[in-house]
This record gives sequence, C-alpha cells and structure tokens, in this order.
Amino acid sequence: MALSSILSLVLLASAGKAKQTTAAGFPSEKQQCPHHPAGRLETAALLPVCPLPGHIGVLSDESSNVIAWDYPPKCISPPAKDNTTVPRIDCLFTSTTFRNGHGISLVSSTLTTSHIVGVGSFDDEAPPLGVQRRENLGPAYEIVPVEGKGLGVVAKRKIKRGEIVMSDYPSLLIGTGFLGTAQPHHRRRMLKQAINQLPDKLRSKVRGLSRGAEKYEVDAILGPNANTVMIGEQDGEQMHVGLFAEAARINHGCRPNVHSRFSERRLTMEIMAHVAIQPGDEILMSYVPITTVRDERRKYLKDHWGFDCKCQLCTGTKNEIEESEFYRRRQKSLKESIESARAEGFFKDAIVMSGEWHEFSEWDMVPPLAPEYHDSLANLHYANGDLFNATRYARMAYDGWVRFGSVDDEKLEHSRTVLAKIEKEFEKSLKFEND
Repeated sequence: MALSSILSLVLLASAGKAKQTTAAGFPSEKQQCPHHPAGRLETAALLPVCPLPGHIGVLSDESSNVIAWDYPPKCISPPAKDNTTVPRIDCLFTSTTFRNGHGISLVSSTLTTSHIVGVGSFDDEAPPLGVQRRENLGPAYEIVPVEGKGLGVVAKRKIKRGEIVMSDYPSLLIGTGFLGTAQPHHRRRMLKQAINQLPDKLRSKVRGLSRGAEKYEVDAILGPNANTVMIGEQDGEQMHVGLFAEAARINHGCRPNVHSRFSERRLTMEIMAHVAIQPGDEILMSYVPITTVRDERRKYLKDHWGFDCKCQLCTGTKNEIEESEFYRRRQKSLKESIESARAEGFFKDAIVMSGEWHEFSEWDMVPPLAPEYHDSLANLHYANGDLFNATRYARMAYDGWVRFGSVDDEKLEHSRTVLAKIEKEFEKSLKFEND
C-alpha cells in the first residue's frame, strides 16, 4: 500500500476515534533505556482528528495551529496485527525554531504528533510573570566538573525551597510504540537522523553527553540520559522517551535536593528544589523512586547506570541508613493508606495520615511541593464537609502556585477555579447560619 494511502487511512481512523495499537516496552533488556518518570502536570483533551504529516496541525476552520517542519518527514509503518487494524504511522519531525531556536526532533505516531501540536505545545508564548521574576535573579546553576562524576550541576546562588531551578526542553522526544516495533537498524537510523537534524548548538550538546557502554551511538547516548514522560491522547500512545540535554547533566543523589515535573502542554521539564540550596552545592536528583530502600536502589543504579552509589546516605553509619529506611518505608505505607482511605470515603483518616506523611517526608528532607500538598488537603477537607479548612488550604494552594511561577499555568488555573467554588459554598453556608 502506498504511504499516502496509509496516511489517509490513519486520518479516517482517528477522525472516527479508532483505538490505535501501540507496542509496550522495548525490543530487549539490552536496548531498554532506564529512566525516571516525571510527574505529569495535566491531562490534555482528546483531539478528534489526526492530520497528515508535513504541515501538521489541527484540522479546524478556526485553527491556524499548523507547524511547518524543517525537513521532509521520514515515516515507517509497523505491520498491522490483522486485516482490520489500521497501521500506526511513526514519523520523524524536526523543528529548528522550537522554543525560540532551541530545536526538537520528534519521533512518534502521526496521531500523537497532531495531538501535541493541537494542544499548543509548539506555541512560543510570553513567559508567565513568575518566570520573568525568577529570570531577573540571574542563573541559578552552572554546569561544571564535579570530582569523581565528570560534569555536574552546581548552584550559582541561593535557591529557595520550592523554587524552579531549571526549565529544560526535549532535544529528542521518542514514542515507545516506535521503539518497541521498529527493527533495530531502522530505529538507530531514524534516531541518528533525528540528532543530525537538530540545530548545531543543540546537536553538539547532545553528542557531548555522557555515554553508556552500548555499541551504537544513539543507544549509548539515550541509555544514561533519557526520561520517561507521558504525552498523547488518553486512549492512544502516551509513554515517550525524552532526552533533555541540560537536565541530563544533573547527577544522582539518594537524598536529592531537587525533583522533576513535566508539562505536556508546554513540553517543558521543570526541576524544583525540595529544600533550600546554598551556592556551591551540587544539585542532585534521584534516578529511582524516593521510597526505594538502599539495597534495591544500589542494585538498580548498578544494573542500569553502571555505577556504585557512594553518596552520603549509602555510605553513612548503620544508624543513619536504618533511620532513613524507616522513614521511607513509612512514607510509602502512609501514601498507600491515604489513597485507600480516600477511595473508601474515610476522609478524616486520610487527613490525619496526610499530616503524618508530611512529617516523615520533612524528616527525610524530601518534602512535597507545598501547593500540591495544600491542594490535596483542600480536596480532603472539602470531601469531609469542612468548608472552613477547605477554604483555608485552597487559598494556600492558590498562593503557592502563584509564587511557584511554572511555565504551565494549568495547575494555577485549576486551583483558582477550586478556590472560587469552595469560597462560594463557604460564604453561602455562613449566610445560612446567620439567617
């Protein structure tokens, strides 16, 4: 079947909201990219159609949201599972103007690509006021040699707890559907071309990253440097591998001082401070879930990144290690109990356990982002019928999101809506009591 015919079928299938088939996982364990998931800031709406590649955008009379790619898209189609399955088309798209000249190469299905364009991910909007204020403080970090680690990221100035330290954009964004179905030689050829099409400065930065022991260049680069991010329509391909060339320079720490969040709508990885960071301190991020116990995380780091962790927490005294293990096991247990209590309607119990969970995270020096925590408490108090405390925490959450200054204002707008709703109900209840 001609490529144009296949693309037409994809267009018709997506217009009818046909479910796309995606392959899970990678071809083999050796080819798997170890990565640490970043939190998703929001779930975007479904797109009703999937335009053809080349000039790809939303097919709508009102929409001018169309991207002109800098190179002719290169596409491959994995074999359909049966005669009734419309094959997924995976294409390489490159924009050298993305984010004011940063550039990006995207290897994903045409459906997911149209979704990304349709939600405005390629739009270069003016940064929010919070971002502008942060930029006025000057660079928060620099990339310099770190003893025993090669290059690392070090604070240039004092960084406040909860502050966004770094905002980075993907150099490469690769659907795991493509990684799981493409033949190894096709995969490597496509990804090599994806790197070659990047702007000169970004291409040099990508090729200058630390490399794993894999035989081929693209595998060696992606292996120790990639993140898993969630992108795409709810019923279609969501998991992607993102290469963020700046954030990839952040070394691992079992007791990190930063963590990451990813915005699908703005295609931005934001790195935030758990705690206050002093000038000269190395910025560290955990490559494994924070509640993973010492022996498990050391084995994972050795197996996937090839190094023996010698951080203070792994090499500390027996008492220090056991104390941290207890804190982390307790945090994990409490988080599971909170979710269970919420699901079963025991909101008062969930509120009490949330406070305990917060204390343990503070003791282990990995507290949550304040506005997220306050959002959760506002929802729990509201569900428990306590409008006074629901209003109190909703206001704290909204103020926190304002100060946070993310490039993605989705959380801020959601918090504003929730606060307005709760305040209205609270005022109504007070008026009823006074009548």
